Amino acid sequence: MERQANKSSAVSRVALRDSAQGNGGDAAAHRTRQTGVARRRAVRLPIAEAAPAPPPSAGIPAAASGPKVSRTLTTDLFEQIRSDILHNRLEPGSRLLFRDMRERYRSGLSPLREALMRLVSEGLVLLEDHKGFRVAPVSREEMIDIANTLLELEAIAIRMAVEKGDDRWEAQIVARYHELSKREMFAADGTLDAEWEARNVAFHEALYEACGSPSLKLVCHLLYERHSRYRRLRTRQGDPSRNVSKEHEGLMRAAIGRNADAAIALLRKHRSATMADVTAGWPVREAAAAR
Repeated sequence: MERQANKSSAVSRVALRDSAQGNGGDAAAHRTRQTGVARRRAVRLPIAEAAPAPPPSAGIPAAASGPKVSRTLTTDLFEQIRSDILHNRLEPGSRLLFRDMRERYRSGLSPLREALMRLVSEGLVLLEDHKGFRVAPVSREEMIDIANTLLELEAIAIRMAVEKGDDRWEAQIVARYHELSKREMFAADGTLDAEWEARNVAFHEALYEACGSPSLKLVCHLLYERHSRYRRLRTRQGDPSRNVSKEHEGLMRAAIGRNADAAIALLRKHRSATMADVTAGWPVREAAAAR
């Protein structure tokens, strides 16, 4: 009996041991399977992350693939084309063909299209159905409209500046007039001198710098740029008896003398004379609009 009990006890211990070993084996196998899955995932992840990026669109330089670089390229391109239009280096009314523009500005298609669309919103470029882009044409009617609108806004700004301006404002007007008077209006080839034009803009804007309205000054500046496009079409064919320097001197003296009515009257006469000079030989480069 005692031997049978010992035998049963031994059998029980063996069964318990086998059971424990079996469970341990299952746990070990489970851990092994989990480790294998983790290792396979660890191997796959770098492959997915290292997948090559899609190639850039055709016609866009590789350097322009990033958003910041693209915006910079587009802005630079926009400024170049805008300057060429305002200075009539791109003829009024001329077609803007992509193949020519890409070669001229060494640009990709995407930034070029975006720059042209920005110029469409400014009215300097036209987008026509089935015809594409072209430089906005010039017309006598538009020139008169721009000049008259600019005149009325400048009159408001000058009146405000006369009321609000201080000694520093007066000094700036005198300084800008002095710089302008030191430069000849026309270059040797008979075209409007670029440096004189820059000083002329600075003088006119100094007249209303103290108006206190940034919005009014901005609109005047934009209109003056459009107005200057027409002024640059002007040659020596204007009135030979006109003394533009004297006209500027009168404007300067009326402004610093705080006589807004006199300054506005002189400005009106000044602008009218310029319009007469530009339209004297009209049409000027208007033929390009019909092409």
